[in-house]
Amino acid sequence: MNVIFGVDVGGTEIKIGKFIDDKLMVKDVIATDVSNSGNNILSDIFKYLKAHLQKDEKLLGIGIGLPGPVKGNKVLGAQNLGWKVKDVVSEAREYFPQTLIRLSNDANAAALGESYYGAAKGFKNVVMLTMGTGLGGGLIINGHIYEGNNGSSGEVGHICIKKNGRKCSCGLNGCLEQYVSATGIVNTALELRLNKDTLLNKNDLTCKDVFDLAKKGDKIANEVVEEATDDLAIGIASICNTLNPELVVLGGGVSKAGNFLLEKVVSKFEKYAFYSIRNTSFTLATLGNDAGIYGCFHLIKEYFDEN
Repeated sequence: MNVIFGVDVGGTEIKIGKFIDDKLMVKDVIATDVSNSGNNILSDIFKYLKAHLQKDEKLLGIGIGLPGPVKGNKVLGAQNLGWKVKDVVSEAREYFPQTLIRLSNDANAAALGESYYGAAKGFKNVVMLTMGTGLGGGLIINGHIYEGNNGSSGEVGHICIKKNGRKCSCGLNGCLEQYVSATGIVNTALELRLNKDTLLNKNDLTCKDVFDLAKKGDKIANEVVEEATDDLAIGIASICNTLNPELVVLGGGVSKAGNFLLEKVVSKFEKYAFYSIRNTSFTLATLGNDAGIYGCFHLIKEYFDEN
C-alpha cells in the first residue's frame, strides 16, 4: 500500500491526513508546541508520522503546509510558530532520509486542495481567500501554485485599502486583513456599537455573532457586514483586475456565513471590477478544515504524476 502524508501546520494545532492509495483514510490532530521558539514542532510531526506508518506500507512522500512564506526547502519565517528562517527538509532528513518532502505556504496548500478536490475542481486559474483570524490567499495559475520570487505570493491580506488605517501585525497600516478577517470584523463591530441600541453589546463578541445578528436584522450588525463586504469586494477586485482568474473561492471561518456573505461580496465586486472582469465566478470552499491536508497530499501526488 502506498502512503502519502499531508500535514497542515497551524499556530494552535497540526492537522495530519494519511492517504493510502490516493484516498484519505486517517485524519488526526496534534497540538502545536510553540514553547522554546517552536523548536519541538517538526520533531513532534516526524515522530508521529513514523509511529503511524505500518511495516507493509510504502511511504511515497510528505507534503507540509506552513504558515509563512516558503522557498524551496525552507520557510522564511513563521511568526505564530516562533520561527525565523528554518530548513524544514534538513530536519525531516533525520527521520526520513530518502523520502520526498515538499513544502508550501498553508494558504497556497488550501487553494491547491480546493482546486483539485473541492469547490474549484476543473478550474485552472483560481484565487482563494482564507478568512479566519487573519486573511490568507492562494493563487493557482495554469493548475499550479504560483509562489512568486521568494515564496511570498498570495499575501492578499496585506493589500493596503486605507493608508491611514488600523495598524497591522505586519507593521503596515490599513491592510485588508484588518477589516475583513474575523478579528477585523469584530473590531469594526466594537467601534460601531458604542452608544448604540444593538444586540452587538455583549461580552466576548465573535464574528459569527455579527453575521447571525445581521441576518436577524440588527441595524448596527448590518452596518458592520456592509462595511466588511465592501472592503472585501475592493480587495478582490484589485486581485482580479491583475490576475483575471476564472474563479474566486472564499474559505475560512468567516465564509461559514454562507450565501449571505457571498451574495453581498459578488454584488459589490461588480461595482469595483474592471468591466471585462465582472463576470468572474465566485464560490464558497467545500473542504473546510481538510483543504490544507488535501493540498499537501497533492504536492506529492503531482510530483509522481509528472515524473
